Amino acid sequence: MFRLLIVDDEAHIVDGLYEYFQKESRYELDVLKAYSTSEAMDWLDEVKVDVVLSDVCMPFMDGLELVKEIETKWSRCKVVLLTGHNEFQYAHQAIRSPVVVDYLLKTEGMDRIKETVLRAAQLVREELEISHQRVLLKEKMPKVITSLQNQLLKEILHSAHGSARLEQAAFDTLQLPFRMEKPILLAAITVENWEKYEGDEDRRLMIYGIGNIAEELLGEKAHIKCTDIDQTSLVCFIQSADWFLSMKENEYHLLRFIHGTLETFQEACREYLKISVSVALIDRFVDWGHASKAVSRLQLALLQGPSAGMEKWMLVPLSNQDSTNSVDKERDQKKAATHCIQLIFQALMKGDRLEVERHFKDFCSIYKEEGPEDPFDKMQILHGVSNHLLMAIDALNLKEHAESREDWFLFLRFDAQISWMKALNLFLRWLNLILQRGHWEGKLVEEDLPMLEVIHHYIHTHLEDDLSLTRIAEKVALNPSYLSRWYKKHTGESISDYIIRLKIEKAKELLSSSSLKIHDISTKLGFADPHYFFRFFKKAMKCTPSEYRDLMSEKK
Repeated sequence: MFRLLIVDDEAHIVDGLYEYFQKESRYELDVLKAYSTSEAMDWLDEVKVDVVLSDVCMPFMDGLELVKEIETKWSRCKVVLLTGHNEFQYAHQAIRSPVVVDYLLKTEGMDRIKETVLRAAQLVREELEISHQRVLLKEKMPKVITSLQNQLLKEILHSAHGSARLEQAAFDTLQLPFRMEKPILLAAITVENWEKYEGDEDRRLMIYGIGNIAEELLGEKAHIKCTDIDQTSLVCFIQSADWFLSMKENEYHLLRFIHGTLETFQEACREYLKISVSVALIDRFVDWGHASKAVSRLQLALLQGPSAGMEKWMLVPLSNQDSTNSVDKERDQKKAATHCIQLIFQALMKGDRLEVERHFKDFCSIYKEEGPEDPFDKMQILHGVSNHLLMAIDALNLKEHAESREDWFLFLRFDAQISWMKALNLFLRWLNLILQRGHWEGKLVEEDLPMLEVIHHYIHTHLEDDLSLTRIAEKVALNPSYLSRWYKKHTGESISDYIIRLKIEKAKELLSSSSLKIHDISTKLGFADPHYFFRFFKKAMKCTPSEYRDLMSEKK
């Protein structure tokens, strides 16, 4: 997916270009609109942008000043500049910038503009391919140094506090660029779908590759080191390299850069390694002594996110307190346990042993050996396990075999006195039985309906707001590119087509059943320019909004 930002102070030009590029199918485009350079700066501060199509002559900040900001914020971004005048001085200055691809006259036509924008997108793709596919996985650090670096970072994660002097000395010895007196950002990465990688050795290699891609992309503006914490997950330690800035300014710019670049990281893993990964980033810098608690919070957030196999992308808030209170902690643990049970059941219904084992391991890691402290939580969780096992046994035609076993009713008689470890062992025993004897032909799990309902509800209730793919993906904590492909796969149409269809239906409803003025209806449906709404409606309905309203009045 490529993100295109269109910038112009004339609304009809922005809306026209937006409509034109929404139809482009050669590249998967997420098109954003900015009616001023200040709006453009807001987008550049919020998300990673791949291509900017901008007017040159605008109030407050012209196109060339905007280019300088883009060079600072997103050095891999490409810019196409538009102007209504053939001004040689502007063109000469623009072409000298490394991010500017071309300088076009608006009179050159839409086809020429489209060709240049797509060429810019192709340049972005080629740079990624060179950086990640051919170079990234071939350049390896000495194995001994890498192993010792990972060991040190894991020790930090397993201890709440440590000696700053000893750890700094260890960092220097092992060639790690971190400073113990400076705060860090932390990100958790987990593999959602291994697809063709079945063997342990292949998976270990891919975990290494995932870490290398993250270090290559984020290393442009930060010191970063990734370490694996289990067979499917990594943690990224991130620290700014720009200490010449003030602390507050430095942290803000780095957080925005990391936020945008991790989205590109997910796309690179999908395209070059054929692996889907989820990412959770903490929303603020923390001291080294709080790294362990921050990573635990990230792991819980990933467990509580959307369904298994979906590319989650989360910015996780961290409490101002050193740790959450016991009530919040118990609530988070209960949510995570409930979510794990659902993931285990989904994998079980597909007969995917590796996924079942992975999610069962996550489930076991939520509580200590004693299990939940609250007996009510314990009984709720165990009864959830019972219900899901019964559903699986029924769906996979195992009732007759289950009834013949002596331990058939054990998981129906859970009480507060049963030990947590005994309950886990019983759970695992029945999971293995079902995996050995289940019949999966034609069995599907309706795991996608809740996500579709959330997406559709958000679109229905925010028709007048920004409904870019980026904004919708943010609301459901998914990677925008992944959301676009997932939605089309499950509904048969793109999100933009669904939004257009919904806006047309809503426009027809308001025109026929309300006395609102047409420009008010235009605003309610999120159109900044009433003239654009006029063209939009006429193209879809073959008549103007006024003509449609008159027609409906006659029928009534």
